[in-house]
Amino acid sequence: MTIEFTDGQVITVETSEPDFVFTAVVPPRHDGPPAHRHRREREVFTVESGLLMVRLGRERHLVQPGETVSVPPGTTHAFANPFDEPVRLRTVETPAGPLQAQLRAMAATTGAPPLRELARINAEHDWSFTVAGLPDRPQRVLWRLLAWSPSR
Repeated sequence: MTIEFTDGQVITVETSEPDFVFTAVVPPRHDGPPAHRHRREREVFTVESGLLMVRLGRERHLVQPGETVSVPPGTTHAFANPFDEPVRLRTVETPAGPLQAQLRAMAATTGAPPLRELARINAEHDWSFTVAGLPDRPQRVLWRLLAWSPSR
């Protein structure tokens, strides 16, 4: 299965269970996701081509082809492609969490992220995903309110 984003990202899903494994092509000058963490899931990024900037905790790493970065559960992380060439990377999320559903929801929209849908997905996965910089407890309350708020 392939998931295509309006911003040029292309994700090819290899497996969904028990791990979520996919290859992504991240276009040049792409900001990537906001800094975030997963409560239970480990993510492993392996760059196949291009260069990827990865934030892991407070450190930033330039990841080159053939190199791998492992993100333990609970670790704040983000990545970006600030360079002029696309980057191809393989990602393994162990165990499979909400990431595949989140990616599909984001690819299905243009403009602002579909926060209500992302909140609903997060609720279904016991609040596994949190945005960095906000304490978990109030963030879970906000996600919960958003997930169960009536749509317009």
